[in-house]
Parts: sequence; structure tokens; C-alpha cells
Amino acid sequence: MTGLGREYGDGLYELAREEKLLSELHEALMTVYDCVKAQPEFTRLLCSRAIERGERIKVVQDTFGGRVHPYILNFMKLLVERERFDAFEASVKWFHERYNEDFGIVEAVVTSAIPLTEERRGALKAKLGEISGKEVALICRVDPTVIGGVRVEMNGRRYDNTIQNRLDRLKQNLVHNL
Repeated sequence: MTGLGREYGDGLYELAREEKLLSELHEALMTVYDCVKAQPEFTRLLCSRAIERGERIKVVQDTFGGRVHPYILNFMKLLVERERFDAFEASVKWFHERYNEDFGIVEAVVTSAIPLTEERRGALKAKLGEISGKEVALICRVDPTVIGGVRVEMNGRRYDNTIQNRLDRLKQNLVHNL
């Protein structure tokens, strides 16, 4: 995380807190982040000094004006104005981290061979909540190379209950016991 990302992210976070808009701006900011991240050319355009600054600000206005909260729109314009749109991603990540910390949320990345059913997601979320003592936000990913079971990454730890991991542990036990 860059110092600049923290600085800008903190500024937006504190504004959202003062205005009692944390949840609303967090949700909207994450949506904008996903859109910007999906189009890397957009960030390159907004960082390009080959295009006049006023034109880049107009691109932000035309793209997001009336579609996002004015604070987010102005935040993006400010980054372009200061030639710092390259800090957008780090700023959003910092905002997101602070939001999760303040609201007691931990993210858990769950990888499985097939999409998890709602019932399975609920049970997993409850179990991970017991382990972490926090509200859990599941990020589910499908990886066909996972033979069976699930792999969870949460709070810098990995919980691997895949068949491949179980087979690897069995192999290690057999090798060490021979």
C-alpha cells in the first residue's frame, strides 16, 4: 500500500464517516473500483499526460456523472486534477480495509471445484465466523483443478480441506512412517 493511497483513502473515508455515509459510499466505491479494474485502459487514459487534464476530468464526468455519489465523482476528479489517478486502486483498497476493520468484517476467499450452494455458503460462513470471531464476507471462486473439498484463505491463514491436500498429507505420513 502506497503512502499516497493511504492518504487519499483516509481522506475519503473520514469524509464518509463525518457525513454518515460509510456503507453507502463503500458499496458504491467498490462498484466503481470493479468497473475501473475491469478496464485497465481507462486508468491509463486518466493517467496519460498526452491528453489535456481538463479533457481527462471531462471523461470522468461523462462516464460517472449522475451514476455515482458526488463525493466519489469528485474524488476521482481530484485524483485526475492532481495527476494522481494512479493512486485510485490503492486508495480504494485502503478505504475497504478500514471499512472492514471498523465494522468487524473479515474476508474469506473460498476456492472449490464447483459453485457452492447457498446452504453450503451459509454453513461455511457461520463456521468461519466462529473461528474468526468476526462477520465473514465470502469471496467464492471456482477452480476446476480442485478435485473436491474447499480451500479457504482468511486472515493470512490457509485452511485446505481439498482431496488433493488430504492425499498429499497421507503420502507424507506414509513416507515418514516407512
